[in-house]
Amino acid sequence: MNMNIPDFVKKLDEADGFDELFRLVKRVVETKLGLRRAGLMLILGEIPSFILAYHEVGSNSIVLNRRVLRALQSLNRSKREINGYIFTVLLHEYLHTLGFLEERTVRIIVKSLTREILGTNHPAYYVANEDILKAFPEIATINSTELDNNFEIVKEFDSDSVTYIN
Repeated sequence: MNMNIPDFVKKLDEADGFDELFRLVKRVVETKLGLRRAGLMLILGEIPSFILAYHEVGSNSIVLNRRVLRALQSLNRSKREINGYIFTVLLHEYLHTLGFLEERTVRIIVKSLTREILGTNHPAYYVANEDILKAFPEIATINSTELDNNFEIVKEFDSDSVTYIN
């Protein structure tokens, strides 16, 4: 499968919603690593601010930190920056769902893929290569360690793997 890099960057920058962003994540992983997994769900949660997202091994879900996401959106960051952030975090967690469990290995793969696909000037590359607080220093004010049981399942996610009509 051939990947047109400028077209991919444009699609990432203009993507609307988690489903479109995740479709791009899966395309990168399948094209570059030959791996694919279907049937995942995305959950938004009020989790401690130092955790951007997580995948519980053996589950079919990725939990994304709603606090951090809201903070980024409130900073009036560009759509390109927010999409780059979400893309990078989803790519990281998707690799975990595929069995890459060692954090250091996953970070190396994410850095390599973002550099190769997006180049070094894209916000996703910056997020992949820097501490989140260096990439977005304003979110340091969140500093919450609380876990709220108010989790929300994102309805439109990984929809290209759904084989039935809701």
